[in-house]
Amino acid sequence: MVALLAIVAVSLQRETASGFARGAAVTTVASEPLVTAPAPFTADEEAFSEALWPLHQEVVEPAAGRLTAAGLAFALDDHDARRLGAQLTPLRQLFHDTREKVAAIAVPSSLQSARDRYVELLNLYEQSATEMLQVTRDGDEGHLIDAQHKSQRAAEDLVEVGDSLWPAEHKPN
Repeated sequence: MVALLAIVAVSLQRETASGFARGAAVTTVASEPLVTAPAPFTADEEAFSEALWPLHQEVVEPAAGRLTAAGLAFALDDHDARRLGAQLTPLRQLFHDTREKVAAIAVPSSLQSARDRYVELLNLYEQSATEMLQVTRDGDEGHLIDAQHKSQRAAEDLVEVGDSLWPAEHKPN
């Protein structure tokens, strides 16, 4: 053991001494990659972001939470199909109407893909509500699982698109 430690010590000493003896510069590698700040929005990009913000914050995020809560309450607590339907029908319409509003917002070409993703995630939320409503028609709770997959994909996209449009936004739990 002592011999092994001696060999390691001598090796380290030689490496250190030979690097400095030859005048080699000591370089360090950053442990974290450098992250560049995104370019500031143009006036048109800012206008789109500001037009979408109230829908995002006041309509979409709360509605997504209510959609999840409705499914959980049905599955875990009450199994009341009428209550589930009463909660989901307006949510489905809300996602539909909001999707149309977002699609109508003027968007600069640089943010077209972000807007398209936002419209698609609203479509996924609407599909999720529609799938959950199938439980009220046929009683098959398997629809809740299918709906949850759609909602999960929509929620992930919501966070990603939100990060690109509003980087300082809080992240939902």
